[in-house]
Amino acid sequence: MRRPERVERLVLMESLLGGLPGAGEFERPWWFGLHSVPGLAENVLTGHEGEYVDWFLSIGTQGRGIPDDVRDVFAEAYSGQDALRAAFSHYRAMPTTAEQIQNAAEGSRLAVPTMAVGAHPIGRALERQLRPIADDLVGHHLDDCGQIIPLDRPQALLELLVPFLTA
Repeated sequence: MRRPERVERLVLMESLLGGLPGAGEFERPWWFGLHSVPGLAENVLTGHEGEYVDWFLSIGTQGRGIPDDVRDVFAEAYSGQDALRAAFSHYRAMPTTAEQIQNAAEGSRLAVPTMAVGAHPIGRALERQLRPIADDLVGHHLDDCGQIIPLDRPQALLELLVPFLTA
């Protein structure tokens, strides 16, 4: 919104934009709290990163899981205190990010072509958040798809992305 000249098209998926109406529709899952306390998740999870990653990959694909070689890359990327701290910094920044999004939405509109893709559990909530502030928005909902859309339904996602990004 602040630098539209830097973005030709924007795709957002399976997330909510804190600070915009509709973010409060969902109760934050328990891991938001765990991840947001500096040092806590890193101390609890170090040495168990693989099991934790497996759990997220399972729920994010509605139990379908992903190939072992892809899983191993995720587990390695999230291994160690520094990697976990970096991963959880997103959660720790959420209050500031929400305020920045709210401030941006009050002063301007999202002018670039934008696509919102939802699945389970967010559904069309992101699309509803963007509708009042986006000039050119298309929304999609992928049925029978978990939160980690690119891993759970990659072909369905590509079928949405390619026409949108090459238009």
